[in-house]
Amino acid sequence: MRFGILLQAGVLTKILSDFAKGDLTSVRAELADLTISLALALLTIAAAIVVAKLTRKGLRRALDRGRVSKDPLLRDFFLRVTSISISSVGVLLALTQVGFDVPTFVAGLGITGIILGFGFKDVLSNFAAGLLLLIYRPFRAGEIVDVEGTQGTVTELTIVNMHMTTTDGVCVIMPNSKVWGAKIVNYSLSERRRLELTLKVRTDDVHQAIAAIKAALDKDERILETPEPALRVTGIAGDTAALSILVWTKPEDYAAVSADEYLRLLSEFNDNDLHLL
Repeated sequence: MRFGILLQAGVLTKILSDFAKGDLTSVRAELADLTISLALALLTIAAAIVVAKLTRKGLRRALDRGRVSKDPLLRDFFLRVTSISISSVGVLLALTQVGFDVPTFVAGLGITGIILGFGFKDVLSNFAAGLLLLIYRPFRAGEIVDVEGTQGTVTELTIVNMHMTTTDGVCVIMPNSKVWGAKIVNYSLSERRRLELTLKVRTDDVHQAIAAIKAALDKDERILETPEPALRVTGIAGDTAALSILVWTKPEDYAAVSADEYLRLLSEFNDNDLHLL
């Protein structure tokens, strides 16, 4: 049987020509070859997909037992590239079954690659930036970062973009090239973060207010003892005194402390019959 005839010049024309001449024997033989070639191509693609899935599953188990398990971004990126590579090889093998001249096609990629490079320069730039982000790893999955004013938790790094979820639950997708070229602030790499709170009280209540603030901070286990909180009077205007409170927390507690510490201070002030201005 003559496999690999589908994409050869004149195949369909020859089938139609033989059919018009009434040469049904040749038509049946050519259609049989065509059907077998297509069937082999489809089986090759199906086998490649199955192999890709099994390889991805096996590699995931192996990587989960190694050091890469601590970096989901690197693991998922590697698994995705492996799966795409196997599937691509399967498609090329399938094309050979239907008469596609793969060696010539690959040889022509030199010139074609230059042309495509201009057309897909942004995609290639994002891919290169993604590799650099994986090599230097300025952040990992689950870490809180700020990229060009957008703050959130890193969830995924694909071949061309980075996914992060902001504090209000919005999913932000940024091109890798933009992330790599921007200033990246990784809050999770710090051992602690400082939070500044400001209050205004009457000048006659300053000492009682400072005592109440210290009591409230002592009750909050999220406030670190070292460095210890700092309280200072930053200004006085008439009978009003401005207080600045500097406290340190762990990075993962920073958002929660920022959200409810004022309420804790207010509750402590109310218990001591103190009033905020």
